[in-house]
Amino acid sequence: MVAVFIFYLHVVFLAYAFTKNFVEDSLTRAILSSIFIIVLFSVGWTFSEFVLGYIMESEGLSLIFPRAAFSLMLLTVMEVIFYRYYYTGKSRTVTEKHPA
Repeated sequence: MVAVFIFYLHVVFLAYAFTKNFVEDSLTRAILSSIFIIVLFSVGWTFSEFVLGYIMESEGLSLIFPRAAFSLMLLTVMEVIFYRYYYTGKSRTVTEKHPA
């Protein structure tokens, strides 16, 4: 159940990032941003599963919290930190108005 919720959060974020980039920039930028998010999710999930493989068994704590759910939670925390820096860092540029 936890894994389904985390997947849902990722799908919602992917839709948000696609529409934001499509409205602000272009369709090409939106598609490239979506591919970037999908690649980071795939590689990040594999890496977090690999790291947690040394810490806990594949059964995890119970049927509700297997190791895959823990790796998805770890991935989500790392992604929130990364994406908060990545997307807010671009929008902080201030344009000054020059008198004509």
